[in-house]
Amino acid sequence: MSTPRGVRAKQIRLATGDAVHVYSNGCGIVLQLRRTVATEEELTATSFKVAAALSPAEAISLAGELLTVAAQQLQSQGDKPESKRPVGRRGDGQAR
Repeated sequence: MSTPRGVRAKQIRLATGDAVHVYSNGCGIVLQLRRTVATEEELTATSFKVAAALSPAEAISLAGELLTVAAQQLQSQGDKPESKRPVGRRGDGQAR
């Protein structure tokens, strides 16, 4: 499915293979989270796609929170190597 005319689309691939998509135009902002798991890799894992429409104020609030926690984590890491295991995932790939 292609992006509708006049809609800006930005895809951000994450280190886990998941993706965050941001769609916007003059009327709104949609944040979409996608996780795709190939059946050949993991039969019990689930794939999903969820979207949330955001107002400009909600988008700014979300961006501010992400910047705040990212800055705190970067400061606390110092010279420590970056963790490869994302929050909310166990080593087996299942959500907590």
